[in-house]
Amino acid sequence: MGEIGLDQQPGAAKRWRTMSVATGIAGLAALVLVIVSQSLLLAGETEPDFDAPAAEILHFLEAQNETLYAAGSYLSLLALMTMAWFVAGLSAVLRQAEGDPAWRSAVALASGIVFVALVMTGGWQVGQFRLDDGLDPQLARFAFDLGNLGFANSWIALGSFMLAAGWIIVDSRSLPAWLGWWALVAGVGFLIARAVWLSPVWLIPYALFWVWVVVVCVQLVRRRIDITRA
Repeated sequence: MGEIGLDQQPGAAKRWRTMSVATGIAGLAALVLVIVSQSLLLAGETEPDFDAPAAEILHFLEAQNETLYAAGSYLSLLALMTMAWFVAGLSAVLRQAEGDPAWRSAVALASGIVFVALVMTGGWQVGQFRLDDGLDPQLARFAFDLGNLGFANSWIALGSFMLAAGWIIVDSRSLPAWLGWWALVAGVGFLIARAVWLSPVWLIPYALFWVWVVVVCVQLVRRRIDITRA
């Protein structure tokens, strides 16, 4: 891939290099934080299925370790913020590769921020927070469903992000074309997954997304991305 040579301003290449590395590190950090936070959040009990009965959901919330759960909740917020950094940085790279009018990179940025906002609203974590005050099974199920539905809705935003990013990559060849097609497949997968959100099929595009993030981040850190203006 080509060098990061976007204009002739002094220090421009260094600034883009700094952004490229920071974006790659942010994406990798987001994955690590997601893994650690989910491990802490689920330390007490395996998470029930989306359509689990109310009694099972209440038992799940009651089985969590309060300290580990609080730590996991905090780290999950950090994961979302580092994901926002990754989305912003990658969108800037895609915007430069896309050229004017840079509407697809704008869609990618907006979609990524919507994804972060939807997941950050929480839901069933609120139920665990109020557990000591007394939580009946129906309220536990409501909090659980609210969180899961917000997560499922975020797949539409994540699918939009992947479709926009994949389209730019295939069109501009700023990254290998297969990474663009990979993103497009994952994006379509997220749209399908939301239509059948109670099914575990969402795990397929979700896994494809995170592997794609890792590959893109490695490319960014190693300076193997061509962002010469199209």
